[in-house]
Amino acid sequence: MGAVCKLTRAIRTGALALGLVGAVSMGASASAGVLSGHAASFNDGNGPSAGAWTATTAFDNGVGLSGTVEWSVFGPGDFPFAGYAPTAGELTYAFQVFSTGTSAIHSLTLNDPNGAADNIGSFADLAGEAPISVALGTQAEWNFLGLDAGENSTGLAFSSIKTPSSLFGVVVNGGSFAVAIPLPVPGSVDIPEPASLALLGAGGLMMLRRRS
Repeated sequence: MGAVCKLTRAIRTGALALGLVGAVSMGASASAGVLSGHAASFNDGNGPSAGAWTATTAFDNGVGLSGTVEWSVFGPGDFPFAGYAPTAGELTYAFQVFSTGTSAIHSLTLNDPNGAADNIGSFADLAGEAPISVALGTQAEWNFLGLDAGENSTGLAFSSIKTPSSLFGVVVNGGSFAVAIPLPVPGSVDIPEPASLALLGAGGLMMLRRRS
């Protein structure tokens, strides 16, 4: 995974701002699945979906590696799926990878610049191919035998005490990569206390009512 580490360092310094043209697909796709747009997702007013941290992010490197990552961040006690036990009192970051290209997907890696992720795993409540291994250090990484076109992963998850920020993920096929932007990663700010979370939730409900 040396190439992924080098890519991470280069993106941090901005050296690949031009080199990623054609290898990066940005923004949310029009499709929505189980995770994307989930009503229970964490809303602190900073997420891409009316302040909520939930969306579908597309990737396409132009040479066969393409698909989407559907994702949601859930508040403490709000994770709605079975098969993964979040760390008590922490946010749950959940993902599911879908392959649409001719090149099989072998891994998803998310940078964790603050080292704030813990309890990495997966859950079969969202059906698909389970990762053959997971790793957590300065990056969260899930490895697969290979997600071919039309296939998808199971649910992927980790916990964190830190609220989300938008960064990127790297999707790898043995000889190539694509960058998915944006994807949520733990930022530098601790999750609010329960009373503050309740106020955020009430604010989110009021925003939804105004939009309806």
